[in-house]
Amino acid sequence: MFDEVYHAYTAGQYAAGNADAYVWDTKAPRPGVAYMWNHPPAGVLMITGGILLWGDSPFGWRFSSAVFGAAGVLLVYLLGLAITRDRTMAVLAASLVLVDTLWFVQSRIAMLDIFGTVFSLATLLSLHSFLTSRADQAAPALIRTGLFLGLALATKWNAAFLAVFTGIVVLHHSWASARSTRQFPNAGTRFAWRSLLIWVPVSLLLVPALVYLAAYIPFFSMGHDWGQLLELHRQTFAYHLQLKELHTYQSHWWQWPLAMRPVWYSVSYVGDTVAHIYGNGNALLYWAFLPAVVALCVRLWRESKPALMVLLIGFFGQWLPWALSPRNAFTYYFLPAAPFGAIAVSAGAVTLYRRGGAWRWIVLVYLVALVAYFVYFYPIHAAVPISREAFDSRIWFPSWR
Repeated sequence: MFDEVYHAYTAGQYAAGNADAYVWDTKAPRPGVAYMWNHPPAGVLMITGGILLWGDSPFGWRFSSAVFGAAGVLLVYLLGLAITRDRTMAVLAASLVLVDTLWFVQSRIAMLDIFGTVFSLATLLSLHSFLTSRADQAAPALIRTGLFLGLALATKWNAAFLAVFTGIVVLHHSWASARSTRQFPNAGTRFAWRSLLIWVPVSLLLVPALVYLAAYIPFFSMGHDWGQLLELHRQTFAYHLQLKELHTYQSHWWQWPLAMRPVWYSVSYVGDTVAHIYGNGNALLYWAFLPAVVALCVRLWRESKPALMVLLIGFFGQWLPWALSPRNAFTYYFLPAAPFGAIAVSAGAVTLYRRGGAWRWIVLVYLVALVAYFVYFYPIHAAVPISREAFDSRIWFPSWR
């Protein structure tokens, strides 16, 4: 199904100990599938873990995605709590992710994006911990940031956006804190912040590099060498730089928060019924992202600069750079940003609800509509057989076909 012919197939070959699956200059021995070499291997290795547990079957391929999808919901709760400092908002944010149809689909398919998204969530949760820690407690949070950043980069290179913005924020925060001696009560605290500057290159350069290289341990265990690793990276870079081929379901970056162009993962016709799977966000949720994020940014500007930085990186930093990308793109590239949109929507909904009066009914109706949307569209996100008429009733816009 869709990219499973690359990712799941390659993961199965990893599990089988096939050295050809790791390099760019080999071909799969049967038609309809191909080795996945144009991304780092961490995500495929996660899929391999499920295959080793449950066998080279659809359940085994998709097991790890489901586990990471569930873990991601917990991370959204923790991030929501860190950003808003409100437990109700955090619970609602996690609940909104549960009714996001794109999150649902990506958690049930053997593709790489759910893994990279969960690692990016863990990176930004660790970054918030670093930004809000005392000098003598900041180093562990900074190391965790580098650890999860390395895992995100070892899954997909689009985590480079996250790496750049995280690095800028960490450097600015560390340097400003080390220089602002007036805010520190004693020389010991000043020394702690200045010592932390040593941990910045270790955590943001050395730790991610070691984690990234660790993902290639199976590559080396198959007999491949450093020369092949370097050539693999050169080939990977050239592939993404030169990828100009158009795809039927590609979309533009500005279409993603509008849920305008889905990706059809599977199409099946059974008699008079259809059983399709397509990936698209919960439109009623996604349409609220931009105003909700802007409103929360305004609030956090007054209340919490660390939370503001995390929200800006999480949403805009993982979305807007795609406007500069020369290659084709798909709506699931928006997945890492979507949880931060959900946090913003939850913050806005709870704030309006607490105003009382008509706002309570408006919020409740909206939340019920989000759940109803998920239930109504569930069949075309889960390959549930429905009539062609029922299918057509779920195609609200021509761009959804």
